[in-house]
Amino acid sequence: MSRDNRDKWTFYVHPSKEAINTGDVRYWKHMLHKILKIGLEYEFNLPNKNGTCKGNNNACPCKHMAESNCWKDCIRFDTCKAERGKNFICHGIFCTGFLSKCIICEKFEVDCKSCENLFDPERNPDHIRERMNNFLTPSHSYGSLTKHGVHSITTDGSLLGKKGAEVITVGRRPDYWEFFKMSKEIIDLAVKNGAYVNERTSIHAHLLASYYGKIAGSSGSPGVPNQIDEMEKAMPEIILANFHQLCRRYQNAITWMTIGLDEPERITRWEKYRVSVLNISAVLNNMSKVKADVSSNAGGNKYGWVNYNNCTFTKKGDVKRFHVELRVMDCLLSPSAIAAVSCLYYAMMIKAIEISRYGVVEVGGQDWIEKAEGIKRDLMNNMKDYNSGDRFSDTSGLSKHYDVLISESFDLISQIKHILMKTGPAYEVLEKLAERPCGIRRCDGDTWETIEKDLQVVMTTEDVFIAKLTEIIDLRLVDQCKNEDEWLKAVILLLNKDNDQVIDDRVSEFINTKKNDGEMVWLDRIGSMSLI
Repeated sequence: MSRDNRDKWTFYVHPSKEAINTGDVRYWKHMLHKILKIGLEYEFNLPNKNGTCKGNNNACPCKHMAESNCWKDCIRFDTCKAERGKNFICHGIFCTGFLSKCIICEKFEVDCKSCENLFDPERNPDHIRERMNNFLTPSHSYGSLTKHGVHSITTDGSLLGKKGAEVITVGRRPDYWEFFKMSKEIIDLAVKNGAYVNERTSIHAHLLASYYGKIAGSSGSPGVPNQIDEMEKAMPEIILANFHQLCRRYQNAITWMTIGLDEPERITRWEKYRVSVLNISAVLNNMSKVKADVSSNAGGNKYGWVNYNNCTFTKKGDVKRFHVELRVMDCLLSPSAIAAVSCLYYAMMIKAIEISRYGVVEVGGQDWIEKAEGIKRDLMNNMKDYNSGDRFSDTSGLSKHYDVLISESFDLISQIKHILMKTGPAYEVLEKLAERPCGIRRCDGDTWETIEKDLQVVMTTEDVFIAKLTEIIDLRLVDQCKNEDEWLKAVILLLNKDNDQVIDDRVSEFINTKKNDGEMVWLDRIGSMSLI
């Protein structure tokens, strides 16, 4: 049974933000697919073993002192008794000549392992960061990508363990498997070195069109610019406005899908460092005003749920430099979840381009806003002072909104499914997160290992089949056919040469599904199917 979704989409056409035409949509989708990058910042707490003792301190007490009073026995007891005879009275530890038998005791033993003053390079924050640097080999340049994609490893005052470790990446073109491999290497290394996550840690994502500054100093040099920007022209303001509107519309859903703590009453971190943008509209306000309002609403800094601090604009209002930061995600120790959410951010930007031909999208009426604000208050809250109290959101009243959050999450990923499918298996992972986010799974007792095992996408026999079929289509190994039936028979014949199973139905099913989803078309002049 079909559904009429026209009531979900309301657009405003305003002279200040002119709608773009079909040619512009095609240009900006093609351009951003090539130049858009996503840089991730992973935050970890570290063990706090900062002692300097090498385990040879003669002033350390015996570990048996806690369970026995043998240390009160004096070496001189027998000598004093013999010298003073019947009038001898021992004052024990209060005697000025007292010498504990610990000095000569063969059982004297110091418990260095549990001592907080012991130097332990395996659990010392400085040494952990040094090992992480040695393994990840940061480039310290946004114009250079090393094997692990890391720009730098720094500290943050909010993190535990001598300010913890923040791993900043250079940024990658949108691809699920690249994000997955990079995240897995970073997380595995951090956990191996004792790093852990809690309400103080998060993952920030920077979505940007590539640009590089300070190439030749602040003033540049003859023939060499002081900044290189891969955007060939300014982006129409309406695109960024619609991206902001999509962030507002799906703020609760994305927050829901990225929760990661393990207590139902406080299942995600506080709002302080990711202040809601629900009430900041881009319909009538220009994006320079939205940028300022988001910053002001977050205390005059970068701590908006999404912020535009690094964006610059032309006098007309178009986007001269595109760089947004999304601060919503809890620090998830699941490479699959991180990769999928990263692809979701990219897909939202492409979706913003697609809908910009119709005007600026409205998020909903006043009733919707009030309902969304109510859900937000139960999902993301707590704006206390930095040094006052905990850093959790109070989610004790969230369970009554589960159905709405799940529904909105599925609505979001269905709207961008056609974009996600081109990045890898992100959609499959997001479906699982929409229904049961990592935080819900942890509250149910799942470990991070169990969560990752359930979310991860493994290459199966079916995946190999699809890869071979896709190769035939992309490389035009079968073309110049009169019609689709002739092409289909030729493809089946070619695949059957390398496969003992009858695959006729599987090929037909794959082709029909792709055609129905708008991801494949017949090219009559070439005589072949084509993926789009």
